[in-house]
Amino acid sequence: MTHPPQSGAPVPGQQSYPGFPPPPYQGQDWQSAYPAPQPPGRGSRVLGVLGIALVVLVVVAAVGGTAYLQVGRKGATTPAYVVEQENWRRVADGLTRALAAGDEEGFVRPFAAGEVKERQRLVFRNLRKVPWETARWEVSNSPLNGRLRVDFVHQVKDVDNLPIAEEYGWQVLPVESGTEVITGVGAVRDHQGKSLDAGYYPAPWDVYDDLSVRVRDHLVAMADRGQEAELDRDVDVLARAAGDDLAAWQQYAPAPVGVRRGARGFFVVLEKNREVYNKLYQGDGKQDDSLEAGVNMPVVAAEGAARGTASGGTASSGTAGGGMTVGGMTVGGSRIVMDTTDSRFTGSRWQDGVTDIGRHEMAHAIVATLLSEWPSPTGKGQPHDWVAEGFAEFMALRGEDAAARDELVGDLREVRFDGGLPGEQGEFYADTAGARAANYALSGDAVRYLAATYGEARAFAFVAAHYARPSEYAQQLAEATGGSADAFRAAWAEHVRTTTATAAARRK
Repeated sequence: MTHPPQSGAPVPGQQSYPGFPPPPYQGQDWQSAYPAPQPPGRGSRVLGVLGIALVVLVVVAAVGGTAYLQVGRKGATTPAYVVEQENWRRVADGLTRALAAGDEEGFVRPFAAGEVKERQRLVFRNLRKVPWETARWEVSNSPLNGRLRVDFVHQVKDVDNLPIAEEYGWQVLPVESGTEVITGVGAVRDHQGKSLDAGYYPAPWDVYDDLSVRVRDHLVAMADRGQEAELDRDVDVLARAAGDDLAAWQQYAPAPVGVRRGARGFFVVLEKNREVYNKLYQGDGKQDDSLEAGVNMPVVAAEGAARGTASGGTASSGTAGGGMTVGGMTVGGSRIVMDTTDSRFTGSRWQDGVTDIGRHEMAHAIVATLLSEWPSPTGKGQPHDWVAEGFAEFMALRGEDAAARDELVGDLREVRFDGGLPGEQGEFYADTAGARAANYALSGDAVRYLAATYGEARAFAFVAAHYARPSEYAQQLAEATGGSADAFRAAWAEHVRTTTATAAARRK
């Protein structure tokens, strides 16, 4: 999810909601590869990187502006295949044991001497700095043409609700050929050489030579060692933003349903290099959006943790990839990346700016774990943009109604208000800073109006229900307001017009 424009500030960032990427590739061919923007505003698209592997099915879906390829294949079951698969599982188990024991030489032993081994030595040292609840490597197939997909299944303590998986593509030699059998490490790639959006690679421990990690209550923040001063300056401000969002959620949110509950903590990466920013968790990198200042990326739970759980409602119609139910989706946690060249970080009132973007992106993360519906190829099944961005904006300026009103009035001075909820009749994440800022401000105002008119408990319940079941939008809005969606839209539009007219009269 991206961040919207700030009133009076250079272009803010749009919230980037990665759509739904595909799941782990079963036996999919891949090719190994190792590897000072404009200030954005508050915001972030809702459906971050999410994926699922469907057996013998190819589907290309455009969601949130991103195309996701969903592919899967049944693996061979010959005796030789099974033996080879078991051998590679032992290699993966060796990495797990070495990390837990702090055994650096044991960890790098399977990797080829030279650049590959030394890179993994740095990865090991980075991984040792993160507070893990779970950290293990899993192999589900035998190599195909010298290539092997390996999942790093991990759960960050006090952050992730469930374990998630980062997918690695290894270039390998036969296990029996010696100890240095992994000759390349990179993203899992399709037959065209493109990295999979659903692989969540590379993570910070893959990108940085020396990772700096700071841990606070319900917050793990990190950056490259060269950006440690920024990290140390911002971490306590971000921790307070985390506390603000969690306190509000715990006070007003509805009770959890099964394994689906709001996020318990936040994982934040601070990055000033736009190229690196665009590559984190995005394989080859996403297209640069100069209006984006921060993004929250929901990550689907690892198959084992989500096996058989279609809680929140949808009945399972079968399994995909050997674990995840097709009928429903379970998000294990989120990953937030922020661009520290944004004006929120560089301005004279940087504490307010960091609080603003922190509350916004963390609000996205809180509700991302409630997602349960896979979007359709047409994009249906994801939360309405005004609800997703509006809730994040509402949380960013919660308790600061005057500031929120001033921002709305300022953003609407040069943008015509048509009476509709942002994104209903056109693109929410507009290409121009003014239009996008107005959409963010209007969305935040809509959720603020909902909370002020019907109570915060109803507003939180509406957002939670909508994330869990986006397809039931009209019914959810009716339950929250006691009227139709059209009636709510009309009443809110009149409120916006009254607010702007009053402000204009005061200026005269």
